[in-house]
Amino acid sequence: MNITRNRSRATATLMLLLLAVSAAGVARAHERAETRREIMAYHLVDPVTVDGRLDEAVWSNPSCFPLTQNDPDNGAPPRQRTDWWVAYDKDALYIAAHLFEDDPDSIRTRLGRRDTWPDSDWIFVNLDTFNDDRNAFSFSVNPSGVIGDGALYNDGWSDNSWDAVWDRATRIGDDGWTVEMRIPFSQLNFPNTDEQVWGINFSRRYLRCSGREELFHMPRNEAGYMKRFPDLVGIKGIETGRRLEVLAYGATKGEMLDVDPGDPFNDGSKFSGNTGLDMTWGLTSNLTFNGTLNPDFGQVEVDPAVVNLSDFETYFEEKRPFFVEDANVFRFGQEGTSNNVGFNWSDPTLFYSRRVGRAPQVPIDADSDFEDVPSATTILGAGKITGKVGNTSIGLMNASTAKETADYMDGTTAGSQTVEPFTNYLAGRVKQTTPDGKRGVGLMVTDVYRDLNDPYGASRLVDRAMVAGLDGWTKFARDRWSVRGYMAYSRVRGEADAIDRVQRASRRYMQRPDADHVDYDPARTSLNGWIGRAMLNKDSGDYKLNAAFGWISPGFESNDLGFQSRADYANSHLWLGRGWSQPKGVFRQRSVSLGGYRNWDTGGTRLQEGVGLFYDTTFINYWGLSGMFFYNPERNDQRATRGGPMMREQSNREMDLNIWSNRRSRLTLDVGMNLSRNGDGSSYGSSYLTLGVKLLPSLSISPGVEYSSMNQETQFVENVSDEAMTATYGTRHVFGHMDYDEISFPTRVDWTFSPSLTLQAFVQPLVAVGNFRDLKEFARGGTYDFNAYGTDNGSTVSRDADGDYVIDPDGDGAAEAFTLSDPDFNRKYLKVNMVLRWEYNPGSTFYLVWTQDRANFEDPGDFGLGRDIGNLLQAPGDDIVMVKLTTWLDF
Repeated sequence: MNITRNRSRATATLMLLLLAVSAAGVARAHERAETRREIMAYHLVDPVTVDGRLDEAVWSNPSCFPLTQNDPDNGAPPRQRTDWWVAYDKDALYIAAHLFEDDPDSIRTRLGRRDTWPDSDWIFVNLDTFNDDRNAFSFSVNPSGVIGDGALYNDGWSDNSWDAVWDRATRIGDDGWTVEMRIPFSQLNFPNTDEQVWGINFSRRYLRCSGREELFHMPRNEAGYMKRFPDLVGIKGIETGRRLEVLAYGATKGEMLDVDPGDPFNDGSKFSGNTGLDMTWGLTSNLTFNGTLNPDFGQVEVDPAVVNLSDFETYFEEKRPFFVEDANVFRFGQEGTSNNVGFNWSDPTLFYSRRVGRAPQVPIDADSDFEDVPSATTILGAGKITGKVGNTSIGLMNASTAKETADYMDGTTAGSQTVEPFTNYLAGRVKQTTPDGKRGVGLMVTDVYRDLNDPYGASRLVDRAMVAGLDGWTKFARDRWSVRGYMAYSRVRGEADAIDRVQRASRRYMQRPDADHVDYDPARTSLNGWIGRAMLNKDSGDYKLNAAFGWISPGFESNDLGFQSRADYANSHLWLGRGWSQPKGVFRQRSVSLGGYRNWDTGGTRLQEGVGLFYDTTFINYWGLSGMFFYNPERNDQRATRGGPMMREQSNREMDLNIWSNRRSRLTLDVGMNLSRNGDGSSYGSSYLTLGVKLLPSLSISPGVEYSSMNQETQFVENVSDEAMTATYGTRHVFGHMDYDEISFPTRVDWTFSPSLTLQAFVQPLVAVGNFRDLKEFARGGTYDFNAYGTDNGSTVSRDADGDYVIDPDGDGAAEAFTLSDPDFNRKYLKVNMVLRWEYNPGSTFYLVWTQDRANFEDPGDFGLGRDIGNLLQAPGDDIVMVKLTTWLDF
């Protein structure tokens, strides 16, 4: 059976219908189910001083209409009186509020870094400047003047990576607290019309009762958050103009490194400096150009230490400001449904910006004693245009990275080699929506070009990679139901060796000898592929449903500028849930759901399948509990042998439990555990505990511990070619029993001296130990049978003088003995990151950063926590100190 043709045709038909409906909806007029209330913005005659005093004449005008309580008493009148106003001049929007309190001592406030939202009272202002009911800017302030900002998308999902340049002031008085905000129009995109009509929401949050009051009633069991925003009217004659903003920086870095004696490239100390700038130019009021020259993309915050024993790539979040800003524009295939369940399916990310400026990918093609390899590729320059024209959002990004060369020394022979070619990255995105945001259709294209002018580099990397995709969504049945879907096509081109590496990569293993449905050809010079997915979701009501079907062909490849974990499989799932959103008894809210999934490869062979029960509860005291029970029957695994024949995996049972305490308390607790057991006796367990300790209103510490233990009967070790092993097509797939222990102690400290001066520290020691025994080889495809070395087929196993395994798989038989390095390991890492951040002017920041990395690999296979931590602390480390100053200029 080949499911690719039948199922992909059905899915393609469904998606074409979806896109047709979406495209038809683009032409419809903006219809409102009900008349939306209007909030009038006052035009300023006299200037406003942002000091939190509310003594300007404009704030004596009638207040905007009152708020409605959505939590804890959904739909009830507000707990306290709130007066608030909106005003504007030619340059900025002003928002002021007086938040009354009968008992001023009940006002809760804390200091914290920007965008951390420490436990306190807050106000949030959301501005849907295109009034499309899908996207908005968000600004928030607490009584201490701590701020947060970000972007809302997909009707209420949030991305808090965006930072704007704006001002605020707060004051706490005898009758409550007051706030004034100034948001320059230069920080917003909006239509190029004489009179603006924006969606707006003003939200007040109380810590003491987890209260939330807004401009509308939002039933807990319904979707459609932003469509309820009132209209902000009265703003006339504004424009951002052709503004130019420049963020110039200067940075210096000192590195004290642990290097091998005699390293001709590094004596243990490095000092460097750099300057550059980012610029923002308002092409129109709704289109913005962002450019960067000689960018500084050194991360202020480090990635956590991880030990990856799988064949999947580890995903790290983007933290670099240029790529973070307007990142929502480049999202693909995720919008339209309020619930994106993904049982054993991961939507590919077509634009994964961390590919730009990545570490060089071409290894040194020589035996060398010492190497001097750049840690990252140099970004020569990058630019992007983002914004919205009418109901069409636009994003276009282009970046170029330099050719990178590494030096090496082999004895007395020196050499150099290209380790990364000049590369150009392009990403384009266009999305058209109806005025009410209920339907949309989008197009995304990415393209990577590499200037491969040396044979070795051309054998490792493709010279051209392109992906083009369509996505869309539609809502129906009074917005209670929605459908979303996408499809994308990819093509990579290069030398035969490079394309062969793509075919054999872990995400597809096209060389699998029993994969008759896969067209593996080591001589091909290009590879094409498809991916598609359609999802049906019930967005509102106590009962929820989510169903989806997707497929990804063997040749689909998006990793040159995207992130993709696997290919050659199809997936379907069905998820049903019931929620109770109103408090009752000891419960504040609770939900339970049941879901199941099934996967195939695109030749029709059944892979994984399973069914699970999920639960989530918040109690009246704001403690919470969530977890699941899941069962997977015996299944086929196309990846276990790392490119060999299919393996029959054993059944699996899994449970998960998570408990958290009231977030409003000075001491908070998060604890959880996960347990699973396979039919062959393999087991896995993990647990975590994190404390949140608020020592002072300005100081908090979050120590934690994470521990996992695995008893794995069949951990992959290595593939060894041997024509005598005909049962597995000429390769011996070596496995072993592995006992694995990993423990980590991640700890964060946040000390806020003022809303603009903060100190953050992150410390993470990690120890991961794997001990292997009972080595064996996979016996035959489609089974879970193994030949144990030293027991079966007359095989022998011994150790040589170096401690490596010498294995003769059949004793006196025809097979040749081979040597296998001892797979035991003991990996110990310490990461320290301290950042002093001072925003000395809005948009201008001084950083002082210290990072330290330590590693130790002694005592492989032997877990001893005290000894291992001691060895780690005594290990030499790499220390880096960086000073960076950024200055924001507005022309």
